[in-house]
Order: sequence, then structure tokens, then C-alpha cells
Amino acid sequence: MNETGIKTEELIKLVDHTRLKSFETDRSIKGLIDEASSLGTYSVCIEPNYLEFARNYIDSKHYNLKIAVVVDFPFGSGTTETRSLMMEKLSTMAEELDIVAPMGYVKSGRFDLVENDLKLVVGTAHLNHSLVKVIVEDAYTTLNEKKRLYELVMTSGADFIKTGTGFEDEKYAASIGNKTGAQVENVKLMAELSRKFNPNIGIKAAGGIHTYSDAISLLRASGRNADPLKFRIGASGTRKIMETAPS
Repeated sequence: MNETGIKTEELIKLVDHTRLKSFETDRSIKGLIDEASSLGTYSVCIEPNYLEFARNYIDSKHYNLKIAVVVDFPFGSGTTETRSLMMEKLSTMAEELDIVAPMGYVKSGRFDLVENDLKLVVGTAHLNHSLVKVIVEDAYTTLNEKKRLYELVMTSGADFIKTGTGFEDEKYAASIGNKTGAQVENVKLMAELSRKFNPNIGIKAAGGIHTYSDAISLLRASGRNADPLKFRIGASGTRKIMETAPS
């Protein structure tokens, strides 16, 4: 136990160990899974094309790992019909689905379409008992857009609200006064609004989380306990998070 009151292994159990580059291979995904198992993370987070490969490998190794798959990633630009179909197909093998909110509708102010989309895709995934995280891509939204989008995610039935993809455009984010990556102030806003709209929704912080201190700051901002059903960290540098933990 360190001075934060949270054991390092407890924090690592909150991590979705992640590799989402377009140049991933069988070998790199296998390495991700082996490392996740050895570190003790909650899950691995991967692209859909490696879902069957990852499922078979995890089962063959008898690893205690969930699989999270990203959907309509990283743009959130698919039609609602296509997104729903993807959720239906992927939920048969993945325990968790991280889907990007329909960002074009958000930026167009068409929150009626956002609401319809989220309720359909979340409901579709839940039919096969998959947990759903909705990615709200904080770097791309104004404060008013955040408030409305967070509300719709929280009332859609989603299990988690997630800060971002980690693939944000820095120039665009800066043009509207935002930073890329998971930001404490956005997680605090999620926690605040959840008290009104959905106290049970989980929060996932993803993007730019490089150190133990980063992770702890975001966990505290969430107001959640160190419970993987209430708070999650998306990180590719999980080992560094461990190495930077105080003794």
C-alpha cells in the first residue's frame, strides 16, 4: 500500500490494456494479451479485425481477461444502421464494446439523431449482454456540447462514458480551446452530471495517461471507487504506469 491508499495491483485491475494502431499484427496482439495477463489488467482493447484471433488465443491460454473492441473508431461517422449491425455482430464474441459517439451529429447540433443512435446501438449490444462504453471525444466538443452529449450518453443505457479515442486532432482541439487526452476537468464534469442523470454509469478515462499519478488523479476526479465496473483506464503504456507508482 502506498500513500494514495490504493495498491498498485488494484489500480492495474482497472486498466483496459490497449493497442489500436492500423499496423498491429498477430504477433503484436499476442504480445498485448500476454503482457496484459502478466500485469493483471482487466481487459485488452483491440480493433474488431483481431477479435476472433484474440478470443481464441485467450481461451487457449486460459487467461482471465475480458476483450473490449472499438466500434466505428476513431471517427464515429458510420450510419446508425451500420453501427447497430456492428454492435450486433461483435457482441457475440466481445464482452465489451467501446463505440464512438456520432460526432458529426453532435457538431451539427442534431442531438435528436444522437439520442436515437445511442439508444439503438446500446440496446443492440445489450441484447447479447455486452457492456457498452460510449466515447465522447472531449477534445472536439465545446462545454455546452459536452453537457448535452454527456446527458444523452447517461440516459441511453450505456454502461460507461469514455473521454476519448486517443486519436484526436491537436490542431482542431486547440482551435476550440481544448487539449487532447483525458482531462481531469472533463472527468469531474462527468461525475457531476452523473449524479443527476445516471449515478450508476461508469467512467473510463483514456488518452495520454502515462504515469501512476495521471491515473490516480483521474480516478479521484471520477468520484468512483477502484472498481472496474465503475472506473476504467484505457492505456497502452500500462507497464510505465506500474513503474511510476510510489513504493
